Amino acid sequence: MTNLLKNKINNLIKDIYIVSHELFKVMIPTIIVIKVLDSFGATSWLTMQVAPLLGVIGLPAEVALAITTTLLTNPYAGLLVLSSTPEALNLTVAQTTIIASFMLFTHGLIVEALISRNAGLRILPTVLIRVGGGFIFCYLLHVSFLNLGLFQNQASLHLPTMVSDPTLQQWILDQIFGLLFIQAIIIVLMIAIEILRSAGVEKIIQLILSPFLKILDIGTNAATIVIVGLTLGLGFGGGLMIKEVKQGTIPIRSVVGALVLINLFHSVFEDVGLMMLLGPSLTTILLVRAIFAFGFSYLIMRLTSLLPDPIFQKLMFNQRAMLSSSVSKISLYHATMILG
Repeated sequence: MTNLLKNKINNLIKDIYIVSHELFKVMIPTIIVIKVLDSFGATSWLTMQVAPLLGVIGLPAEVALAITTTLLTNPYAGLLVLSSTPEALNLTVAQTTIIASFMLFTHGLIVEALISRNAGLRILPTVLIRVGGGFIFCYLLHVSFLNLGLFQNQASLHLPTMVSDPTLQQWILDQIFGLLFIQAIIIVLMIAIEILRSAGVEKIIQLILSPFLKILDIGTNAATIVIVGLTLGLGFGGGLMIKEVKQGTIPIRSVVGALVLINLFHSVFEDVGLMMLLGPSLTTILLVRAIFAFGFSYLIMRLTSLLPDPIFQKLMFNQRAMLSSSVSKISLYHATMILG
């Protein structure tokens, strides 16, 4: 075994430990808080509040907690919550495709909005673009699936089965099993990502996307960062953008355009691989979503191009990003792997 291979294996083991540790630091408290809130009826209240919105995109109210958990924390925690939802067993492929799509658009919104702000995109536009874009996309999917009769068969979910209305002891055992399941998924995904990187898949993606990035007026420097964000996650892409913005090497409109696109479509290896546990349409959550993300980004940038620079910067660009003396207090690697 060569030293290079040994180093790769050692780094992979180290990365798996770091990612697992950081994930579970978020997930375990989240699971406990949700259990406590559930005992006071808060989850039922949340379901009632969110139900009308979910109905618009063709989802049952019972998945509200899983989607909200994903939005506030990460998709791993959201899937674990979904696995304890009895109604999840009755979801169609159309519904799991919509759930997966919405989670991919909105997961880890708070932390990723902060990363984007440090890189130059204001928080309000970030939230509106991701939640609004996700909702529009999922509504279009729902209408299309319904009218065309697509994916109406029952989905095959590959999630751990939790006991309905368990005792406290059974609930604890279920959560331990769920966390072990997530640990196994992390190991498989990170090995797969390392294999794809070694095979040069990122370079292939860069060649394919280069013409489309030019259409968005994203220059060479920003384009490289976008590719990193699309493949490895917003933490890495946003982190590199923070550095470039401070150095003033990328025009402000290119910064905003790149961040808009990265927010809508990032970490395709890990996030899409994880969402396949729901049994959705891969073509939809990967290719159709990519087309929408590029089209939506193009529309946003074309509309904002009509604005004078001072107004554009006031609405979209965080001027403090150019003055910040530190890259970010959030570990770029951790942000990428925890939140996609």
